[in-house]
Amino acid sequence: MHKILFIVAAIAVLYGCDTRKQPQVVDTDLIAVVHTARCDTNEMSRWIAPYKTTLDRVMDVPIGYAPQTLRIGLPESPLGAMVTTAMGYYATTHKQHYDCIVTNIGGIRDSLAQGEITVGSIFRISPFNNRLVVLTISGSEMRELCRIIAAQGGQVTSGIAMTIANGSAENVKINKLPIDTLRNYKILTNDYLSFGNDYLYPLAKYTSIYAFEATLREVIVDYIRYKTRKGDRITAKPAGEVVVAYRDK
Repeated sequence: MHKILFIVAAIAVLYGCDTRKQPQVVDTDLIAVVHTARCDTNEMSRWIAPYKTTLDRVMDVPIGYAPQTLRIGLPESPLGAMVTTAMGYYATTHKQHYDCIVTNIGGIRDSLAQGEITVGSIFRISPFNNRLVVLTISGSEMRELCRIIAAQGGQVTSGIAMTIANGSAENVKINKLPIDTLRNYKILTNDYLSFGNDYLYPLAKYTSIYAFEATLREVIVDYIRYKTRKGDRITAKPAGEVVVAYRDK
C-alpha cells in the first residue's frame, strides 16, 4: 500500500506540480478519512500500472555516474557546489550574465548517491518546479542579503565570499571585490526566492528579472548529461568561499 501511495505521489509531481500555472478557486468538501477503511489494492494497482510504466521509463534513464556520494550541507558542501555549477553553466550557455549565485538549501532534498545517476536521482534532489531567474538588486540590498545568509549559517551560494562569525558576515566580497552600494548586482537564483521566501527578503526587491524556461531540476539534468557526453564523472568540491569562525563575545 505504501508503494502505491508513493507512485501516486510521484505521478502527481511529474504531471501536476507546475508553478507556472495560475491558481484557481475551487469548491471543496471535507471528507473524513477512516484508518480502518479497506482499499482494493489490486484494483488500484491496475489503475496505476500504465502511469507507473511511463513514470519508470522516464525516471530510470541513466544520465551519468558519481564516483562518490555528494551530500548537502552548510556553509558549503559538494552537492551545493555541483548545483551552483550546473546553474552557472546553464546561464552562461544561454548568454545571461550574473555576479553570484544563490539558491536555498531547503530546495535540495536528498544527496546524490554514489553510482549510476538517473533522472529519478535528480527528482529526489530537486522535486520542485522552480525555474531559474536572474534578478537585479541594489548594492545595499546585496549587503543586506549577505547579512541574512550569514545569520542563517549560510545558503547554497557561489561567487559570495565571507567569514561567518557568531552569525554575522565579515569580509564580504562578491567576485573577490567588496560590495559596492552604489552599483547593482545580478543574482542567479530561482523564482521561489524571487518572492523573498526563506527569509531572503532582499531578493524580492529586484529592479529587473529575467526568467528562464528551465526548472532547477532540468538544469541539473542538462549539466550532468553535458559532463557525461564529455566523458566526465560527476564530482564536485566546495570552493572555500564561505568560512565559519567562532569568536569570543
